[in-house]
Amino acid sequence: MRRAVALILVILMGGILIVGCGSSGGQTANETDAAGTSTNPETKAVASEDAATTDAVTVTFWAGLTGDDQQAMKNLVERFNEEQSDIQVEFYSVTWSEIFTKFAAAGNTASGPDAMLMHPTDLSTYAGKGMITALDDLIGDMGVSASDYSTSIWEGNQVDGAQYGIPIDFHPMAMFINLDMFEAAGLTAEDAKVSSVEEFNALCEKLTTDEQYAIGLGSNYAHTYRYWYGFLHQAGGSFLTEDMSAAAFNTEEGAKALDFMASWVTNGFAPEAQADIDADWLGGNTAMVIEGPWFIPTAMNSAMNFTTVEFPQVFEENAVWGSSHTITVPVYDDRDKEVVAATNTFIGWLVENSFEWAASSGQIPANMMVQSSEEYKALELYQYAEAFINVADYVVYEPLCPGTSEFGADNELSPVANAVYSVISGEATSAEALDTAAQSVDLILE
Repeated sequence: MRRAVALILVILMGGILIVGCGSSGGQTANETDAAGTSTNPETKAVASEDAATTDAVTVTFWAGLTGDDQQAMKNLVERFNEEQSDIQVEFYSVTWSEIFTKFAAAGNTASGPDAMLMHPTDLSTYAGKGMITALDDLIGDMGVSASDYSTSIWEGNQVDGAQYGIPIDFHPMAMFINLDMFEAAGLTAEDAKVSSVEEFNALCEKLTTDEQYAIGLGSNYAHTYRYWYGFLHQAGGSFLTEDMSAAAFNTEEGAKALDFMASWVTNGFAPEAQADIDADWLGGNTAMVIEGPWFIPTAMNSAMNFTTVEFPQVFEENAVWGSSHTITVPVYDDRDKEVVAATNTFIGWLVENSFEWAASSGQIPANMMVQSSEEYKALELYQYAEAFINVADYVVYEPLCPGTSEFGADNELSPVANAVYSVISGEATSAEALDTAAQSVDLILE
């Protein structure tokens, strides 16, 4: 990473003109004035406030972050810009759907980004379209090493064995528990670390009263799909065939996982037709909620006496759904070498300083060197992050194939999600629902 910075300094001192060169440009669909300043008010509202200096190499960085996550990343970019003057990063972030629409229009043009944040499920789509770069030959220049990541996290960002993303975080599921409710039931946090269906049911029975439910489930929520995805793999099942050509979840294992979840409602452990799992937990209506690490800041800002424990392992194998925010390098055939070097430097710096992203967003740093740093461990939220860190080796990503965007957890129209909801609501049996969903997935894969 430092060698890349030194290279840029040498180029600058040698008098090579790089003013305005090579950024693969301004923001998508942006207009610029004669001085190269964005005239798009939307972009100005979310872009880094540090304008590129006259002698600096400009790198454009896009993301689909909003709200607190957007501000956290913006703060990090601004810190990078303030720490040195040779590279200035222009950060642009809108919703994920909008950013990908803009990216589709700006691919391999001077208007596209030099670096872009995605999720692993996006990688196969854009790698297949030739819109993002395989990073295997660039990783060394970024100061990044595969040995600094758990195998599941690193390989979860590969397409056909090639590395297309550098994960700055990973976010699996874990249980948030109301310690006051546990104490009232004669339980401790250790009792929430179950290892079988029987232990899970016994825990929920003790936490279920006339005034409260044991756990949230959700009737129309992406997390419900994510729970099932983890339990499917715990039961020994697979989502797709090994060659990713057909659905493989409409099996005994898939039904076993789904029937287990549906029993939370029929046994009275979870509310029927639950609309908001977070509000119910924060409001004291449920004793437990299964959420991602991004929920840590919200829980900490509440008056809740809580802690976190690992996603429940109730079947034979330990597994949990997970994803990442991962950095990609979009293809631009005419990108200048100086911008390539500057982009590599910025990505390496972002990974190195990802503890700050974690401190603001709650996301878990994917890099194990950052995870184990004293700086990260000193954060107040670290005590809650440990439950997520402990399952890093068991994270199972959704299939990295183009169809994932149509049937994955993030698509509210996913036929698989609808199958999960229909069984939980009692509208269909698990075998019927999963068979129907498998037929839809097979058509998408075709």
